Amino acid sequence: MKDIEYGIFMPVSSGGWIPSSTVPELDGSYAYNLEVARLSERLGFDFTLSQAVWRGYGGPSRHFDDNLESLVTSGGLAQATTDIGVWSTVNTAMLHPAIAAKMVATGSQISNGRTGLNIVAGGNRTSETQMGIGLDLDNSTKYRRAAEWVEVVKALWTESTVDYDGEYFQLKDCQSDPKPVGGVPQMICAATSDTGLAFVAKNLDGVLFEGTSRDSVVAIGQRARRISQENGDNLKTYCVFMIVPGDTDADAQRRIDLYNEGRDLVALERMAREWGAVSHDSSAHNPDNEGWKDSTAISTGTVAGSPDSIAEQLADMVEHADIDGAVFIMPDFIDDLTVLGEEIVPKLVANGFGRVGA
Repeated sequence: MKDIEYGIFMPVSSGGWIPSSTVPELDGSYAYNLEVARLSERLGFDFTLSQAVWRGYGGPSRHFDDNLESLVTSGGLAQATTDIGVWSTVNTAMLHPAIAAKMVATGSQISNGRTGLNIVAGGNRTSETQMGIGLDLDNSTKYRRAAEWVEVVKALWTESTVDYDGEYFQLKDCQSDPKPVGGVPQMICAATSDTGLAFVAKNLDGVLFEGTSRDSVVAIGQRARRISQENGDNLKTYCVFMIVPGDTDADAQRRIDLYNEGRDLVALERMAREWGAVSHDSSAHNPDNEGWKDSTAISTGTVAGSPDSIAEQLADMVEHADIDGAVFIMPDFIDDLTVLGEEIVPKLVANGFGRVGA
């Protein structure tokens, strides 16, 4: 039996993860997320994770335009649940580590130690620049700043007073009490580059990644494991999977075709610019500015099909990528989540891939 954690990436932003006008309506409201969290707990999932979004992508679908703040959301969900983990996301450029340390420790009291933290080291350019805090830093510099941020929060969670004189953060006799329940919460960070994976392996507990295909999931998972072994072999790997279930494989494919038919080209272009897939040269003749037009609304790493087919595909990737956790997103976080929890994950567990709620 390989011990696998199963989590739900919460729909705290409107539209979920599919920029399309033909997807099931996800309003990003707290009421909807509360329903999803309680359902996830009843189904035996190990944790929920909420992302940090500060600006949407617009377009006809208003993709991500309505978004809940992650730490506050998790505090509410913690009060409304009893067993499931409630993990949050913090952008290290936007929230001072001393403030984050206090907020996470408070959430730890609310949840009785069920908190976890996903940090964003690189940041979202448009989210930061709209607030006047955008920093034009390369990846290595962003990770250096994030490493200081992590050092500070860990110190505040474990020491009575903290003096820190870093490149980005300076603290003098800084105190933060009470401490989190049960000690330092688990901390993860999304990364796929060697630089990012090495940062996570040296400073955090786990890495979050998403592949674009079966082979890319396996390649990233194996590379993360190698880098983990080079840095003490303490790194957990969590892969994000978009799940689209259907009664049959053909039924699931019809759902994907429908969502792609309604793809939001405005939102897709803005997403491509945000993540550097489109050149900042806006020339109409620049081929770099045209690639996004081939993007589909649904992730290329989507796992679709009947429950049996999805379970088989997931088992293959979990085994060969040697991952420690699967974090799920889906078009409908009620009906699809129910299929995932009642039909798909039990098949994985029966075949030796973890024990939900362990």
